[in-house]
Amino acid sequence: MRSMERQPPRIRFLTPDLRLRGVVRFYVQREAHLGGTDLIHPVPARAAPMLEFIFSDAFEIHWCQGAAIETTPRAVVIGLQTHRRVRLVIRGILESFCVVFQPAGLFRLFSIPVLELTNHDYDAHAVIGPSVSSLYQQLGECNTFDGRARIADEFLLAVLRTRQNTDGILEAGNQILQRHGHVRIGDLADRTGYSLRQFERRFAERIGVRPKLYARIARFEAALDCRARSQGRSWTEIAHAFGYYDQMHLIHDFERFSGETPGNLLTEVEQAHRAAIDAVRTGRLSAPRRDAPRLIL
Repeated sequence: MRSMERQPPRIRFLTPDLRLRGVVRFYVQREAHLGGTDLIHPVPARAAPMLEFIFSDAFEIHWCQGAAIETTPRAVVIGLQTHRRVRLVIRGILESFCVVFQPAGLFRLFSIPVLELTNHDYDAHAVIGPSVSSLYQQLGECNTFDGRARIADEFLLAVLRTRQNTDGILEAGNQILQRHGHVRIGDLADRTGYSLRQFERRFAERIGVRPKLYARIARFEAALDCRARSQGRSWTEIAHAFGYYDQMHLIHDFERFSGETPGNLLTEVEQAHRAAIDAVRTGRLSAPRRDAPRLIL
């Protein structure tokens, strides 16, 4: 953020160290100089928790129900989201670094009661502990995205080494996410060795919602991301590709998870992520793998 000229939002992604990929999906750095322009950032349902560090002007949090306005902490833990609660208003300078976890990654690393985080966000110092302060300082003193990713790798690997092996729920959540919700929950339960009821309960404890709802959110997130990337595809084609019964089924899910029609939500997303979406649509960024970062954050 050296120049004071207006710069549109720039979003960059990096994958974590190979040893962390079971618990961390990717790292994201967002940068912009907005001048006098407000950036409105929609926050629909999200299939993953996040840990975000803000090194610039704080974001305003505008609640969808009511007139309350808050500001983000400098380090914030954001739980899985099942619907649209807020929108973010970003002004001035934007510079943030974000760890996007795998579905059960936050629980696996920090043993946090993630059910209490679902549809909430909290100051990371209160949730994770004082080590976040040191991590925030190290990240803030680093001037490169690659360097920040290495710092995050070292911190998270040190935490992971102290944790015991998982019981199969983490892998089940990862499978749902990677397959865009196209899974049989009973089959996943069988692989863990739990009864269906035990599996559903443990899944909610470690990921934040029950598996059927999680699969719907994963599908919604993937469908929105795919439509944003591929300007030429119709919503009917998207509905068919992601296993919706028909377009009305897709519309119902979009309204459930974002409070908007698919077209209106896409317009909001395009405005908030214009540079990244244009880069994908024009071929400057390659087509995504199943485990690729989402454009929609």
